[in-house]
Amino acid sequence: MNNGYLKENFVQTDAGKIFYYSQTPFPGQPTIIFLHGLSSNHSTWNFAVGAAEKMGFNFLALDLRGHGHSDKSKKRNLYQIPIFAHDLQEVITKENINQIILVGYSFGGQIALDYALRYPTKIKKLVLISTNHVNPLRYKHLNFLTWPAYGAVNLLAWLLLWQKRKKYYYFDQAKDSGYWRSTLKGYLTMPLSVNFWLLAQTAHLDFRHNLDKIACPTLLIRSQSDPFLSQKEVNDMKQKIKLSETAVINEPSHFLASRHQEKTMEIISEFLKEKIS
Repeated sequence: MNNGYLKENFVQTDAGKIFYYSQTPFPGQPTIIFLHGLSSNHSTWNFAVGAAEKMGFNFLALDLRGHGHSDKSKKRNLYQIPIFAHDLQEVITKENINQIILVGYSFGGQIALDYALRYPTKIKKLVLISTNHVNPLRYKHLNFLTWPAYGAVNLLAWLLLWQKRKKYYYFDQAKDSGYWRSTLKGYLTMPLSVNFWLLAQTAHLDFRHNLDKIACPTLLIRSQSDPFLSQKEVNDMKQKIKLSETAVINEPSHFLASRHQEKTMEIISEFLKEKIS
């Protein structure tokens, strides 16, 4: 929920409204755009608002499609990563943002990757937190399970198309603490079909042959022990992204941006101290 310091706005796309929240006290300075993970919303970045201000940057965070106050239409074709990247571009165009530092967390990191590849000249710096560049089953040598799982998840989505709530729960990162509580609450934030369609996108995730096209300085952040993102995958990403560096947070969790905001922003702040060209 809006923490009181942020201006709420939305862009009307061809497929519904996308809400976003901003603080722009530094005209002419870069804007850090934050993209949250699945089943969350812009409140993931509550701590980042003050951190961005201390660094002298403007702040903007989206409620991604299907999340928060943004459109939740039950149309499967709207929940593909390129659609999310297009939504982001609509916001950037409306706000006339020219200097972008893009920060993506988990699913939001996948959108950030897609956007950086589609609009390479727009991004000054890129930060990917707990972000896979391929289906994580590939690094667990379980890739043979991908398409059976994909079929099962889409079947569940189809079976649950009838499900509808009068009002969807609005996740608040400041209040919904604890892994299981936040996970269960996450399923109440959107139609279940939408949630399963988003999960199914993992089957199509594959940036292996495009990472070398990312030309901006990039920071890859991983926890010490992440069940979804292996150290080998991060090493492979670093090798392919020319101007990349890595950072490890000493926590046994995938959920760095939502559970360890201060440590995450401290590392991002160090990365952003270097001059932006």
